[in-house]
Amino acid sequence: MLNIIRADLYRIVRGKGFYIAIIIFLAYIIMLTVSNGRGMEVVGIEANVQDTAYTGMTAPFEMMTLFAFPMVYVILAFIIFIAAADFSAKAAKNVLSVGITRAKYYFAKLILSCVFCVAISMVSIIIPIIIGTILNGFGGALDMDFILRLAKPFSGQLFMFLAINCMGIFFVFVTKRRAAVIGAYLAFCMVMPAIIMLLYTLNDKLEFLLNYDIVGNMALFSQIELMSSTDIIRAFAIGGFYIIASIIGGIAIFKRSEIK
Repeated sequence: MLNIIRADLYRIVRGKGFYIAIIIFLAYIIMLTVSNGRGMEVVGIEANVQDTAYTGMTAPFEMMTLFAFPMVYVILAFIIFIAAADFSAKAAKNVLSVGITRAKYYFAKLILSCVFCVAISMVSIIIPIIIGTILNGFGGALDMDFILRLAKPFSGQLFMFLAINCMGIFFVFVTKRRAAVIGAYLAFCMVMPAIIMLLYTLNDKLEFLLNYDIVGNMALFSQIELMSSTDIIRAFAIGGFYIIASIIGGIAIFKRSEIK
């Protein structure tokens, strides 16, 4: 399994697409942080000026809210690079022909994609801290209290990112086609929440369905201080369900599927 991961890393870092995605990802974070963090806006009829500038201490919290939904597309890009590319290039069959079990092959892709998911999540927090500090200073003490306050929403969002990533890998091994992966992934992350929202607008008694939207829960974690303990437990339970169900289901289907 480690050999598969090493081979994937070697293949990914040699490809131009990976660096293009990284550059776009970093540029987006930087521009979003700078454009939203300069501060000073007019508030109210009397044109009171309110300082909204991001400091290094406030920037990561603000960016977790703004960057929650775009992160869905970033995760998809890396899923394509890591897992879907093998099926597009007809390389999966060759790898499995040397004696690698399908379960190990599945976990190699899953583990590497999760590592990338953690890495890009951390970068999306670290860069706003740096930019906010450069623009307006850090604004406080870089102590354990700050780290713990940041860890709460970050750990919740990261868990949901990993759940979405697991579903993406599931779609790869079920469909084995890049276009189908993209379609299924976007339907899961975008269409399903839209349907839930539509049902809620038609009948407010269906408001409880919003609690089971994984993307909505992901965004909600950025405001974890507003969540009740019940909301937090339910969100983690939903994420855990998608992780376990996607892994078990993905491996079971992949073991029985034909690879061309």
